[in-house]
Amino acid sequence: MTKLDNKNLDITQKIGQVIMPRIDFKDPESLVKARRLVEECAVGGFIIFNGTRDIVSKITQELQEISKIPLLFGCDAERGLGQVVSDMTIFPFTMSLGAANDLDLVYNQASFIAQEMRECGLNLIFAPVADVNSNPDNPIINIRSYGDDPELVSRLCSAFIKGCQNNGVLTCAKHFPGHGRTGVDSHVDLPVQNTSLETLQSSDLIPFEKSIEAGVASIMTAHIAFSQIGDGNAVTISQGLISDSLRDEMGFQGLVITDSLHMEGIIKLGDEQYLSEMGLNAGCDIILDPRDPFTLIQNLSNTELDLCQLNQKVERIFSAKQKLISKSALSDSNLKDHGIKLREQIAKDSVCQIKGEALTSKKVCVFVLDVTDSEIGISNPFTECLEQNGISLNKISISPGSGQNFITNDIPEDSTVICVVYTTIGAWKKQSYLPDNFKEILKKLESISHETALVSFGSPYITRDFNKFKSIICSFDILDVCQVAAADVLLGKLLAKGKLPVSMS
Repeated sequence: MTKLDNKNLDITQKIGQVIMPRIDFKDPESLVKARRLVEECAVGGFIIFNGTRDIVSKITQELQEISKIPLLFGCDAERGLGQVVSDMTIFPFTMSLGAANDLDLVYNQASFIAQEMRECGLNLIFAPVADVNSNPDNPIINIRSYGDDPELVSRLCSAFIKGCQNNGVLTCAKHFPGHGRTGVDSHVDLPVQNTSLETLQSSDLIPFEKSIEAGVASIMTAHIAFSQIGDGNAVTISQGLISDSLRDEMGFQGLVITDSLHMEGIIKLGDEQYLSEMGLNAGCDIILDPRDPFTLIQNLSNTELDLCQLNQKVERIFSAKQKLISKSALSDSNLKDHGIKLREQIAKDSVCQIKGEALTSKKVCVFVLDVTDSEIGISNPFTECLEQNGISLNKISISPGSGQNFITNDIPEDSTVICVVYTTIGAWKKQSYLPDNFKEILKKLESISHETALVSFGSPYITRDFNKFKSIICSFDILDVCQVAAADVLLGKLLAKGKLPVSMS
């Protein structure tokens, strides 16, 4: 790559470099806008959504070719590129890796994700999730975190960073200074924390410190306000937390990227120009995912920004781009098969058997409690695995809005009762909580005289109030491979190697 130099850029081009709008491949107009943003505004890159391998590869290549300055193409692929590119690999939620606690496994996963990204022309991943999930009721981090132990999170973050960056993809530790204590989804509202600086230093900040030591290329700010720290502003617009803490005290010299400006937690604080000016003045280098990038660039170009600071931001962006091993796509015909095996290994190595022994009964009643709003019949892999192993089962599916539409007395005396709970995490969705009727049903079932088992797919925290079940098994995702692995543990065909990476107290 030729040495990049910002001396010949005009003010609009320099501002363009600090803006990273979205490309939504479901929206044809988004592609038209992307080309204009490259040609007219010299944007520094894009965050991508909702693509397929062929179209993402084609468009990223086209945009790189028409751009005079190499582009950053970022994506939220903390679980694998399959999160945003439909025909690529998706892995179990991050907490699975925390349960497996295997540095090589994390490194190999990160290496694989980086290789799939480069197949699509992508070079910046908004991961690892460096949040320490201290709050069991966290609605948005939860199983996206490696766990609630700062040292565990730190070790695995470092392994992830090295795996990606050794394979040509820049990483971004998020969400500084830690989103794990929140009880509010910042996509919906601005969380306000009373956490002290001392508490952050003893826990939440440790993974970011270790990520910096590991050479992380960038750090993403959290849309969270800390009433006791700095100026009390949301982190994204807080000079005290970004320039003073992250830059000066922690010594971070890489890119600071805002979380998305599409999120309600930041939108409520002001218009896009105000937030961008405040973020840039606070120490951010890249404004991520603005809703109206054309207007924003125009307005910022007509604003008296500190030119020295702006030049420093562009230099940091150029330095990050310079570090990319290659901006060319990779092609590996065996990569997909490797991903399938790696996903299976993560699923198997992460299953946790909190209590109980292998299933001995050949007759079971399975109560399926689904909080995911899935339309694809996610319970099938687990139950099918039981049936394939000679288990005769009666399946009862219960929706969140249903009442107690079953009679425990009707359960045959020789049946084992298995309660299967599916939860997940997603922006705006609040799918990590159990509805009240589900809690009532589980309380009723855990106390019956039959042999009982509780199997959780998703958040492990849902098991904490139901200790009377004879057996409790946790996996951390609803993926088919996770369901099969949990079934194999219940059947005694697979030894549960995973250890819960979070406390249930």
